[in-house]
Amino acid sequence: MNAMIDSVIMFAIIIAVSFAATKVGWLGVTVRDGLSRLIIKVAAPLMIFTSISRLEYKPSLLAEAGMIAVLAFGMIFVLLRIARFYVRRSSMKPETKGVQVAVMSFGNVAFIAYPLFAAVFGAVGVFYAAFYHIVNDVCFWFIGAPGIDYKNAQKLSKKAQLLHLVNPMTVSIFLGVLFFLLQIKIPETLYKPLSGLGQTTVYLSLVFVGVVMAEVDIRETFKKLSIYTAVLVKMLVMPALAALVLTKVFSFWLTYTAVCVVVLQMAMPCMTIIAIVANEVEGDYKYAAAAVFAMTVISLVTMPLILKLIEVLS
Repeated sequence: MNAMIDSVIMFAIIIAVSFAATKVGWLGVTVRDGLSRLIIKVAAPLMIFTSISRLEYKPSLLAEAGMIAVLAFGMIFVLLRIARFYVRRSSMKPETKGVQVAVMSFGNVAFIAYPLFAAVFGAVGVFYAAFYHIVNDVCFWFIGAPGIDYKNAQKLSKKAQLLHLVNPMTVSIFLGVLFFLLQIKIPETLYKPLSGLGQTTVYLSLVFVGVVMAEVDIRETFKKLSIYTAVLVKMLVMPALAALVLTKVFSFWLTYTAVCVVVLQMAMPCMTIIAIVANEVEGDYKYAAAAVFAMTVISLVTMPLILKLIEVLS
């Protein structure tokens, strides 16, 4: 728990510094776009690959990872059902409904999750998180993104949807698991620089989040009650129920660390890419950006609470 609190405090400080730097004009759109590409295409894939490939092979690790993937499908399915039920009974504009469903269902399981799990749980946490990440991305591109495109203006073919899933992140997960299964060890002279570059993901991701958050109108953000609904459902109630089931009813053969990772992945704030997709398809991207901001800030409080709940229940 202390490691989680220390990490959250560190996250808050780095986000605040980059937020302030953006507000005074030192950072901007160019930096934001460059950071995004550097994280997604270089730093995060290297962190994932070097972390997973370095693990000692244990059949139990692979079995747990597979179970996490199954549970991830179930958790996301439940969140989608709740979100759709909510928007059907809301007075939201058509361009906002699909965004709200995505906000309530798909978490920031990369930019926020990997740095957090690397700091709190180490390489094993990154390994477990990768399998939730894969499921989250599959569901987002096949269910979430089409839902945001309410006009069906940019209908994606199945091939295009699949192509979205082939990216440096997923390739690094595949290669990392392959090296883990075959126990291929990278030479130390190569591992050290690759691992060192990968570790910068923690700081780069948080700087990116701060830059993105600085572009949002804070005064309007916290007036949107539907965002608080997303926080309540996705980041508190459902993760708490998942923690209760996995600790008191049936653990699905998961260790304590695996339970923590899968529940915290469910409790992550919404994906930053939701705002990008909404902007591309003429959805309510301003609402999506506001949700990213508010949920990310609130998550600095809710994630330690969820971890504490798991500790108490265990």
